[in-house]
Amino acid sequence: MLNKIKKFPKIKWALIILLSLFALFFLFFASIYFGAWGQLPSSTELKELKQNRATEVLAKNGDLIGKFYVFDRQPITYKELPTHLINALVATEDARFFEHDGIDNRSLLRVVFKSILLQDDSAGGGSTISLQLAKNIYGRKDYGALGIVVNKFQEAIIAKRLEDIYSKEEIIRLYFNTVPFSDNTFGIESASMKFFGKHTSEINLEEAAVLVGTLKASHSYNPRIFPERSRLRRDVVLEQMGKYGYLTEEEVQEAKQLELVLNYKNYSHDKGLAPYFREQVRKDVSKILDTLKNKDGKKFNIYRDGLSVHTTLDVKMQTLAEEALKGHLQNLQKQHEDAWGSAAPWLTNREIVML
Repeated sequence: MLNKIKKFPKIKWALIILLSLFALFFLFFASIYFGAWGQLPSSTELKELKQNRATEVLAKNGDLIGKFYVFDRQPITYKELPTHLINALVATEDARFFEHDGIDNRSLLRVVFKSILLQDDSAGGGSTISLQLAKNIYGRKDYGALGIVVNKFQEAIIAKRLEDIYSKEEIIRLYFNTVPFSDNTFGIESASMKFFGKHTSEINLEEAAVLVGTLKASHSYNPRIFPERSRLRRDVVLEQMGKYGYLTEEEVQEAKQLELVLNYKNYSHDKGLAPYFREQVRKDVSKILDTLKNKDGKKFNIYRDGLSVHTTLDVKMQTLAEEALKGHLQNLQKQHEDAWGSAAPWLTNREIVML
């Protein structure tokens, strides 16, 4: 063998180049693995994942009337995820999720062969749910020209560690609790409440397909802003569910006939029911929290710690009171305009609503 290599110097140099490239690749990967590009989370840190959570403000009967948050997120358990929601996610984002260990080698090979060699843009991505979870939790950093490669390797290492620590069901739960949806919403529970006014456990097949469909591009498929585009993307999710055996063809076609119906609720601090009451609640709760410490000895944070604040507010009575006040003020404004002319402003529509 050595004699043949000596006789053919081109083979010799080809082997040297190949081995050199392999060594460089190994060193590059090792530099990422051992933290030269930034420290990666340890297994201990991954076992104690904690995300910022919105604090909920609840009425007397338990209805959600407002939130305080940096990121609009309310984590839920795996049992609260409907089967059709899980199936929609797997069918659309990672069909072999239950078969791989965080990295889907078949998908990666397909992407490399079709996208790079054949220049086929329809090849799709090789990202798995576990890889997406790693990106959702830790984000991506700017490493210059090598940024995308470094970030991809980091996500792959974290994804493998996640798969070693958590079961597939736990990874699904973590994913749904961290993934960003449209309108600056994080996690499936907040998205379900915002777009459909329902808890995640209550959303139907069509609604689940809409929310999963937004994951491809949360702005472009925002059902509030682009309802028709969102509906078409929903149909793609339904077709994927049919392709992988989660739905029959009849069920797919039946669901595709449904109109996209939202029950949008934006839990803003200055909109919705009783905004001034909720602001006073925020002030009072903040004062109380200043006197308390969590198990780590740190002060609670009303915007990050996912607290539940129970109030005495009666939703029905508050709604009737606000409607009565708004109607009375509108009558007073009309009388004012009749007396002084419409050119004399008194209360704007926004001021009436705020009152």
